[in-house]
Amino acid sequence: MKIISLNAIDAQEFSSSLGGKLYSFRLFDKGEAGVLLDIYDGIDPVLTGILCLDRVRLVRSAYLNFPGDLMFVDQEGFNHPVYTGFGTRYLLYYLAEDDDDGIGM
Repeated sequence: MKIISLNAIDAQEFSSSLGGKLYSFRLFDKGEAGVLLDIYDGIDPVLTGILCLDRVRLVRSAYLNFPGDLMFVDQEGFNHPVYTGFGTRYLLYYLAEDDDDGIGM
């Protein structure tokens, strides 16, 4: 299990090495529409437009060949993430394939 570092800004791009491979991400807070995440393997999209909810796995599909899964967890309750709490209240966890997803439950 690993925490992916985020900045408290409404739109950001970042990279992280997961399962021995470098992935790129775009994260957007769209206000009432929610927080959306795009995942890229190099320039190839893995998944785009993923709605980020509290304690819900974001990838959920083994056929995508993503090494594990991602999950936001509210550290102060059970609210869905908003950018003002990225990196402090709302943490983005990477769950390797053998990790337990009982984070904060």
